[in-house]
Formats: sequence, C-alpha cells, structure tokens
Amino acid sequence: MSSPRLAPLVLLLAGVGLLTACQPRLSTVDRGIREQVLHAGNGVEPSTLDPQRNSGAPEAFIINELFDALVVANPDNVNEVLPNGAERWEISADGLTYTFFLRQDGRWSNGDPVTAEDYRASFVRIVEPGLAGTLANLAYPIAGAEDYHRGKTTDPATVGVSAAGTFILRIRLRAPLPPLLNYLETYPFVAVHRASIEANGGWTNPAGRWTRPGKMISNGPYRLKAWTPNHPLELERNPFFRETGRGRLREIHYYPIESLDTEDRAYRSGQLHLTSGVPANKLPTYRKELPGQLHVTPRLGLHYLNVNTEHAVLRDARVRQALAFAIDRTQLAEKVLGRGELPALSLGQPGMGDYAPRHRISAGADEARRLLTSAGFPGGAGFPKLSYLYNTSERNRDVAEALQQIWRRELGIEVELRNEEWKVFLDSRRTGRYDLARAGWNPFTPECAELFLLCHSTSEFNDSHWKNAAYDRLYDRAASTMDRTARHALYQELDRIILEEMPVIPLAYNTVVRLIHPAVNGWRDNLRDTREMSTLGLTAPGQSP
Repeated sequence: MSSPRLAPLVLLLAGVGLLTACQPRLSTVDRGIREQVLHAGNGVEPSTLDPQRNSGAPEAFIINELFDALVVANPDNVNEVLPNGAERWEISADGLTYTFFLRQDGRWSNGDPVTAEDYRASFVRIVEPGLAGTLANLAYPIAGAEDYHRGKTTDPATVGVSAAGTFILRIRLRAPLPPLLNYLETYPFVAVHRASIEANGGWTNPAGRWTRPGKMISNGPYRLKAWTPNHPLELERNPFFRETGRGRLREIHYYPIESLDTEDRAYRSGQLHLTSGVPANKLPTYRKELPGQLHVTPRLGLHYLNVNTEHAVLRDARVRQALAFAIDRTQLAEKVLGRGELPALSLGQPGMGDYAPRHRISAGADEARRLLTSAGFPGGAGFPKLSYLYNTSERNRDVAEALQQIWRRELGIEVELRNEEWKVFLDSRRTGRYDLARAGWNPFTPECAELFLLCHSTSEFNDSHWKNAAYDRLYDRAASTMDRTARHALYQELDRIILEEMPVIPLAYNTVVRLIHPAVNGWRDNLRDTREMSTLGLTAPGQSP
C-alpha cells in the first residue's frame, strides 16, 4: 500500500496508465523515446536542491545535473578526476595550494558568465554559520574555514579561497589533503548564482526560495523546469551549457516513488525508463527473465546503524558491542538485504583506496550475551525498551524487523520500530531524537578517511554524538598523511577503536540494483554510482544510438 503522502503521484501514474490504455502503442516510455525525455525513479521527494545544504544521495543525483563542478570523476577509474568546469589545475610542491584555471565558456542558465568569484563565494557559503549546511566540515581542510564556521572569525576573507583573476581560482589548505580533488567533484563544492539567491531570500537564508522553478539559476547541463511536491520533478536542457560530451536527452523527469513495489509496477507498465531500486523478492525473476535490464553493481559505501551515545543505557560501550555482535551479518546481507551486499565487519571498507582492515568483527551472539550480562542486564532482564528509527520504505522496514527479531531472540531485549518520511527522518537523526537509527553513507571520495569521519567528534556527520579524543587525534593525522602506507596504518588504529567502542554498527557494504530499459544508451555502471544523465540518449529498438 502506498502512503497517503504519495497519493497525487499514484493518481498521476494511474492517469498515465489510462492514457496508454487509449493509446496502447504510446506508453510514457515510448513517448519519452520519441521526445528524448527520460523518466527515472528517484526513491524519495527531494528535501532540498541547495547544494550547500543538501546531505542526501537522492537529491545529489539531481543537483549534479543542475550544477557544474570544477572536476568530475572518471567513471572507469574511481581514483581519477577529469577536467570539467576547470580546464586544468596546478598543485604547489607542499600540497597546500591548488590553482584552478576555469573554462571561459561556462555560462549560467540566464547567460551570465561563470567566474572564479562565483566559485570563491560559493565555497565560503559552505561554511557560512547562518546557512546551517550539514556538510560544512567537508570544507574544514581549507585554511580558515573551520574558524569562520564556528564563529571564531567573522571576516569571510579569512577563508583560504580567492579569485586570482576572472577565471583563476585559488584554494589554500591548512594541511595537505590527499583526496581534495575528489571532494571538489561533489555537490557542496559547486558554484551557485549569488545574485538570484540574494533576490530570493538572502545568501545565507536556509528558507530562501531560490531553488524554486522560475527562480533557480544554475550552470549545469540542465535547469529546473517544474517541481511540485509528490509529482515528478522536471529538468530541461540549459540552453547556455556547452555541448561537449552531451547526449540527446531534452528533459529528465524524476519520480519520488518511495515504494519499491510501486516503482516496479511503474517500470513494468512502461512508465519509467529506470528505477532507483528493485524489490528483493523480484531479483530471481529479473535475473532469469530480464538479465539485460537488471543492473547489479558493487558500490563504495556502507549500510550501518547510528547509536545515540547520549542515551542513558547506550552510553555503555558493552551494550553497544552487544547490539553489534548479536547480528549475523551474512544472513542479514543474503536473506534480508538480498542484493549481493557483502557483510561489513569493519568501518573501513576493504579495497577502498586499497585499504585492507585487520581489525574486524569476529565475536558472535555468545559474546554479545556475555557483554550484556556484564553491563547488568543478564538475559535482557531490566533492559529498557529502545526504539529503532528508519525512513519509510519496504526494504528499510524489512531490515528493521529482522534486527528487532535478532535482538529479541539473542539478547532478550525489546526494540520498537518507528518510521518517518525522509525529511523528518533526517532531522530526527541529526538532532538526536532517536535511540538506534538506520544510516547509510555513499562516499564522496574513494578514500576510507570519509567513513572514519562519521565518528569524529567535530564532524557534522556524527549523528551518534560520540566523542573520543584519541580517535580524533588519529583521524586528524591520517587525514593529512600523504603517504598511503602510513595513512593506512592509522586507519587500522581507527578501526580498532571503533571495534572497542562501537558508536556506529556496520552492517553491509553497498550494492546498487536497478532496472534500466533497453532504450537507454550511454549508461555506465561504476563503483561510485556517478550518473551523468546529460551523456545519455534514448533509442527505439532497431535504431542506432
């Protein structure tokens, strides 16, 4: 059953079905091929399209089509970045200064030139205290950025980003940062159009309306055409964007369908060209009947649980370890997640930047029960009821119910389940209105440092509110260590501390599963799940791409 919040969208899809009943040869998919309009499932209603305020993957896929980053990831090599908004760059010998030479044909969707000042102001905007950006700490390696964000300085000129010319941008770091270029591929580090933001609520106003249709000025391959809650969000080509490397898509329509079953039906009835996921119980059928349309791709990233370490009983590391050790990750990955995920036995992901963790979860339910007894709750006696928070979807519900059963069976404790829609869920998790909460992280870079940042005491991503000075010192050293061998040795120590403290509970490493219609050409599966929709086209069967 779909949620009431999605009723307008369900009605829309039903209406499309009625239309296609009258015109059986002209489904949404077929019309899309003829008109070069891609219809894509997006999973949830976007919470924001402001690049410096966003923290969600569903929003990122849209933002990346609207805005132009300095560099882009090579989809065939996760460790390589390619020129994009910048034609080239230079790095100083000490690794502290990066100079980018911008393309001079960059244009905003209103025709204004894209300049170094646009990027400079936008990078400072990431750490504007009044903006309440959730990824501000990604910019902390920039000299002066953390002090400005924390109010220790008030002059934006103290942030180490400057325009050295109309098309020359300079970034000065406080310490070397090996994956800086990878960070600059990502949505917080795109340029935004200051004049239009100022005209629609203010440069640092979190409630500004500059992201609405008719008001948003963007510089990516597409611009915003329509966005009404619970209806498809529509992008159309930016007429001022350079044509290099572009496909033939005229528009992209993103459908916020939270139910995988509903999305699956929409795909099978010819209403979507691609989906955001696939119901686990349909995978065997699609593997057999539609192997060319089913894409199962490993992805860098992690499914995990946040543990609210400010909760009275969850302050005890023994309790957190007991909750973690009771989980049979192999069974969870194979029987519940069921899409080829691998069990996560460490926070650092094996193979990510060639990292190979030595400290891994090996204890099981027996050790979990011993720890819970040691903490004063033998067999779960006297243990308070906890709640588990997840955002609404069948897949997340299945995982929640499986964990609920595991903890009841193995530890004798009760956990009640609570689901919230995406925007509310993000706010509840960020502000600590939970005991245990579902979480996932799709890294911005191919470096494990980003996963370890989830537990740094100053990190905006640290929704567990855990603080450990020794961990922070090790992380800070690792983040600025250029030598890979030395950096990985520090990662090993970070993994050891996580295993002992368990402020987050790793569950499984990511796999992306989706259905893609044969008409879609130019799609490239990759370990970072980068989606360059602007390079795609739609081709009817029998036609040449």
